[in-house]
Amino acid sequence: MKKRIKKYIKSLQNNKALLVVFGIFLLEIFLRFYQIDQKNPFGYDQVDNAWAAKNIIVNHWFPLVGMVAKGNSGIYIGPFYYYLISLFYLLTNLNPIVSGIIAGLTSIFTFWVLYVVTRKLVNKEVATITVFINTVLFLGITFDRVQWPVNFIPSVSLIIFYLLFKILMGDVKKLLLLAIVTGLAFSVHFTAIFFPLIIILSLPLFPRTKQTLKYVLLSLPLFLVWLIPNVIYQIQQSANSVVGSYLGTYFHGFHLRRVFQLTGDALIQFNPYLFFQYLIPLKFFILPIFFIVFLYKSISKPKLILTYLILLWFIVPWFIFATYSGEISDYYFSINRFIALIIVAYFFGRIWMIKNVIPKIVVIVVLLYVAMINLQTFLNYQDGGSLSAREPNVIKTINQGGQIGFTQGDPNSYLYYYFMRLRGKNVY
Repeated sequence: MKKRIKKYIKSLQNNKALLVVFGIFLLEIFLRFYQIDQKNPFGYDQVDNAWAAKNIIVNHWFPLVGMVAKGNSGIYIGPFYYYLISLFYLLTNLNPIVSGIIAGLTSIFTFWVLYVVTRKLVNKEVATITVFINTVLFLGITFDRVQWPVNFIPSVSLIIFYLLFKILMGDVKKLLLLAIVTGLAFSVHFTAIFFPLIIILSLPLFPRTKQTLKYVLLSLPLFLVWLIPNVIYQIQQSANSVVGSYLGTYFHGFHLRRVFQLTGDALIQFNPYLFFQYLIPLKFFILPIFFIVFLYKSISKPKLILTYLILLWFIVPWFIFATYSGEISDYYFSINRFIALIIVAYFFGRIWMIKNVIPKIVVIVVLLYVAMINLQTFLNYQDGGSLSAREPNVIKTINQGGQIGFTQGDPNSYLYYYFMRLRGKNVY
């Protein structure tokens, strides 16, 4: 056993790049779990998740749908996320602190998806820079610390991007996994609707073989099975008219003027990775510059496929939302968040690969400076809606014999329920 451990340690020492990644991962763990009671929000969406877990565990109510996709639209994402988090709430006896733990564990999944996929698509240098930026950036930290299914959008999207790339390169067996992950995406966020559209737009590049047709047919039920609970719910509620009414209200057709208006939003995921406010206008030029640099001197099938997929990942959400007249939030474009990050990291990687020590020093200095600023911001940050900010008032109310009535989405209601449960009293 000792010999194996020594051998493993020696292999790590010989692989300095892996040691760097492991060090970044330890930093990621610290930045996602440190003071989760003070720096993680416990607001409306986290309370909705907590009540859903409580209903599954205590009341044995098994939902057919998850969180509402958009306001009072009557459209819901799938229920898988509710069942996933209920396992953690069960293990902690419904303790709301598990909300932060779930967010932290989700970030671990995100870290390794980002590293592994980027390494396979580009190289280990760009992959290392990518996870470093995502680990230390304040907006990346706070995004990962909000516990809700939206956390999974960037990582699930990147997995679909990679699987689709492999399929277009000829590995059609990946269609089965693509179908499963795409179906799963409908339990993450309503913007999963982009993925089937992207896949359809990629069909002309699919290998034209009998094997492709075979795996397409096999993959369809693997995708559709994820939608069954939602379909049953819609039938039970007779809510199809509600959905149609919502779409009819907010769909205003395709207009180029609206497309131009949304240009900034379509590229908004570049904002945090340009680091400084005065550099943000560069987002309007970064994609064409990247394509020129990426394809310069070497044009190959893998590069052309990657270029096409990157275009789809930005154009599809951009044009689809151009037909939508409702409110648009920045995280609605999160499907291309990691694509934007990888593109920025690619430029750092190209500079790093220059055979001279000075470019390497420049990359290290810039990244360490960015890290220092963002880590300082994070360490000074306290979330006003955290558990530590809410619990004292709830405990005080209970100790004084007061009551807190149930209000949908109210954190105090859930905290009151939890603390009363600890005292052996059932409420609501």
